[in-house]
Amino acid sequence: MASSRHVDAFVRRLEHAVAHEVDGRDRVALAYSGGLASTLVAMLARKRSALDCVVAGVDGSPDVRAAKAAKAHLDYRVEFLILNRRDAIRIYGRIAAADPDLRERDVENLVPLHAALERVKGRPVISGFGLPPLRPAVVSALERSDVALPIRTASRGTTLSRSTLRAAATVLGLPVEWARIAHRAPVEGAGIREYFEPGIEPRNHDSTQSRL
Repeated sequence: MASSRHVDAFVRRLEHAVAHEVDGRDRVALAYSGGLASTLVAMLARKRSALDCVVAGVDGSPDVRAAKAAKAHLDYRVEFLILNRRDAIRIYGRIAAADPDLRERDVENLVPLHAALERVKGRPVISGFGLPPLRPAVVSALERSDVALPIRTASRGTTLSRSTLRAAATVLGLPVEWARIAHRAPVEGAGIREYFEPGIEPRNHDSTQSRL
């Protein structure tokens, strides 16, 4: 378990990193999954700027359900981007073409982030993505995606334990039950894994973009 001194130091670094990215901006978008990392970033960013949490995924997916809960119980402003197979595969192809060194699973996990980036063109974007350790190809892809990664900045390249993130979130006032949310890979959280698996016919989801 992380020591209180370690947690407090991480919280200070994260507050500084978020402030650096959002202060002076009227409106900022967060590529949001409803997971612990993105919720931790949201807690700090919304204190300093008008924050739009943008969640991309299949309707009924874990990320979309979590974002609806955050909207209802934490009063977050949430934009829902519902992905269909065509859009997911199009975004996958664009990422793979731009970063040929990425593994297939890396590309899949970047699709929800890039879908959110498409949705909020023109707005500064932050993300909870980027917890180390990450493969160099993924780091390079993230650096080219024009998205700020304050948790990665605050981690200083060291591996952050789940317990450190949980402790940081509770120090900042996140209810314990929210801090205990289990980790999920972005492709799983968005519910789009089946879109990339050959031979599997995905459920029919319309491509819609809505603000709920």
